[in-house]
Amino acid sequence: MASGYPLSYNLQDATQWDPSWSDSNVVNVQILADPDNLHPTNGSSQIRDEVLMYLHGALIKTDLQNGNMSPGICESMPTQSNNSNTLTFQIKKGITWDNGFQVNASDVCFTIKASKCQLTNNVSNKFFFDNVEDVIIDSLNNLKFTILFKNASEYNLPMWCDYAILQESKYDFNNSLRAVSFKQLNDKSFIQKKNTQLLKWANQFNSDDMCANPSFVSGMGSYKLERWERGQFISIIKKQNHWSNTSVDDALKAFPDKIIFRISQDPAVQKASFLSQLYDASGAFPTRLLLELQQNKLFNKNYHSKFVDTYGYTYIALNMQPDGLKHPMILNDLNVRKALAYSSQIDNMIKVVNKGINKRVAGPVAPLKKECNNNLLLIPFDIAKANELLNKSGWTDSNKDGIREKIINNKSTPLVLELAYLNTIPDWKEMAIVIAEGMKQAGIKINPVAYDYPTWLEKLTTHDFDLAMGSWNTSSFPEDYSQLWSTASYAGNGSNYSGFGNAASDSLIYCIAKETDVAKKINLEKKMQQLIYDEQPYIFMYGLVRRCVLHKRFSNARFYAERPGIIYSPLKLNSLHQQSSVNN
Repeated sequence: MASGYPLSYNLQDATQWDPSWSDSNVVNVQILADPDNLHPTNGSSQIRDEVLMYLHGALIKTDLQNGNMSPGICESMPTQSNNSNTLTFQIKKGITWDNGFQVNASDVCFTIKASKCQLTNNVSNKFFFDNVEDVIIDSLNNLKFTILFKNASEYNLPMWCDYAILQESKYDFNNSLRAVSFKQLNDKSFIQKKNTQLLKWANQFNSDDMCANPSFVSGMGSYKLERWERGQFISIIKKQNHWSNTSVDDALKAFPDKIIFRISQDPAVQKASFLSQLYDASGAFPTRLLLELQQNKLFNKNYHSKFVDTYGYTYIALNMQPDGLKHPMILNDLNVRKALAYSSQIDNMIKVVNKGINKRVAGPVAPLKKECNNNLLLIPFDIAKANELLNKSGWTDSNKDGIREKIINNKSTPLVLELAYLNTIPDWKEMAIVIAEGMKQAGIKINPVAYDYPTWLEKLTTHDFDLAMGSWNTSSFPEDYSQLWSTASYAGNGSNYSGFGNAASDSLIYCIAKETDVAKKINLEKKMQQLIYDEQPYIFMYGLVRRCVLHKRFSNARFYAERPGIIYSPLKLNSLHQQSSVNN
């Protein structure tokens, strides 16, 4: 992390127990929306990732305190070959599944095969696993294994961080994937759909049961899914016989009996709920609401709260490759994309909606990261410049209705674009309106439309949009340009929503991944950021600030710059509540 930004904030334990505080060992967390699913490999929403970290275990995990990686279910960090083409892991003894079986290398091998399989619906991370060549299990030790990669890459290690390892006997009880070799999975000519047994496995693995049914949503984590009522809450309950319960190391243990993620989107309801102490925690407060509550003595008596800078940023994605039918050939023109950026009232939007809490960003890497290209200039709100660019591309308002038009494919086409945004984030409607008002001054009509997350995500991954407002919650780990900016990610309905890229940018992405010299790598990254900036696939808006809130009835608490910002499993009821009970 860049100098001057703390990695974490220790929260001082309360020194007095208030009689109004609940002594329930249940953490009630306010969230904004349902996850897309709770499938261990097939999904992409932030709240999904947060819930899964309590249900599953990984080879390595994020060290939130120090902003790096640390061993998860392994004895130590893996041994790497000099060219980073291999990683050798040793799983700890005593790490068991719910049936008491030791987690072993075969489970890891299955997880990798499941993630590589063409039939698995995991488009957001499949490209990571495309680089896996093979897994070699030690013939004398089934807790030791080596992962071989096709190409050296600095992402070969971080890709395992917090990635769920699955129990083979639960997710593949017929051993269907054991019959498929890595050689076959790496062979593009291997038609997996013709393998009847593999197709049957994939249909089951991708099914709704694996996404939400408590009987199937299962891992090695300290908690299990108890209940999911869509639109209301997700409840996870601590396992009574989990292997960590007998550990002498408190860092491995989970303390709350239950964690309930409760959906609340209305700021008025959120305000009333926290003032009445119905919720214990949140990382998703509207900025203005938290600023208001921080002036309330009752709120401050009961809660810790802080605005925490993160590695994420918000953006408006522009569809650079419209289909010419449903989406006219408008945003394929660089002048139009740049005109949209110059007519975006980002500074005013931050002032009005976020009360100046957030800071603008100019490019695709958060300012907290040392590789951020600080030479990229913020694009100002400049209607004259926007008009100049649009005039240059032949957009005029000939009928004087306030909307520019142009003849495209022998048809008069108005400069009208839809701006898709999430209905789960209260501030985003107002943000979309401010953006539309600015662009209107340049003769661009913007129609803001709210969507639920699954619909919004489907529109972006299938490139069925004009403009789309979103955010990326990245981490302190090396920036992965392939996920957001490679042409393969666009063609494969991955996270390159805009359609940015060509052979030159793909080559640069490849060079960044292979470069081991830090200084050279940063120079390559800055060049990549400049390419993205010049092509304007996004209108970059502002860096994300997490709005962290936690009840003071819990101790052993911290706020983190790393996502998800608050970890609930280490929380302990403040011991003062026992003394209070005795006194009463």
